[in-house]
Amino acid sequence: MGKITEMKKAFFLGLVVGLIFFLTSPAYAANLLANPDFEMWGPWGPGGAEVPADWWSMFNDPSVIGAKESAIKWSGSYSAKAEFAGTAAGWGGWGQRIPFTAGNTLYVRQPMNMPAALGGNHSLATLEIAFESAPDVTIGSPVKGSVSEAYGSEWGAWRWEAVAPAGTTSIRYAVLLETWGSGSGTAYFDDCYAGDTPWVPIPEPASMLLLSSGLLGLFGIARRKDNSNK
Repeated sequence: MGKITEMKKAFFLGLVVGLIFFLTSPAYAANLLANPDFEMWGPWGPGGAEVPADWWSMFNDPSVIGAKESAIKWSGSYSAKAEFAGTAAGWGGWGQRIPFTAGNTLYVRQPMNMPAALGGNHSLATLEIAFESAPDVTIGSPVKGSVSEAYGSEWGAWRWEAVAPAGTTSIRYAVLLETWGSGSGTAYFDDCYAGDTPWVPIPEPASMLLLSSGLLGLFGIARRKDNSNK
């Protein structure tokens, strides 16, 4: 009976330890972007646009406004949004430059949302990735992935991966709202990911708390049963 008891204790303790290890695993730490979920905000940008902490702003027209959004989001408290108000060929958003090593595989995942009701005329939520040999010195052409108003009011996650070409020293990561016409709209971005390992989903804290509480409860029941059999 003593060996069985010890096995039970080891089993449940192993589950709890494994859970803690999973929650603190490098899956999220592998993200090379700072403030990828837009939970922190920095100073005001040009034209009164808000700038997320650790990002720089890119707005080619004062009619394009950037701000945080609390109602429409992928997760957390905020997403980022760019609002386009009817000027042709306008675009705006935020960017971040991250160091990267040539020969490594870059993995990208970007949730984007362009509601149909606000889509206007050919407005797009776009992610632009560029390999650089020096700041603003691009190797080849930037790669763009877009989500249009065709998605409706749902989130769509654009994924991409590629081996960094020779000479790469950095990646320029830019999330934008742009238009091909004179439309207006609002694009939303959240939970950006760029890393040298594939993106791994992180469980919701509430779900993990419930699971860990259940495991600890089972551990307590096993102990009570064991004590009652002594």
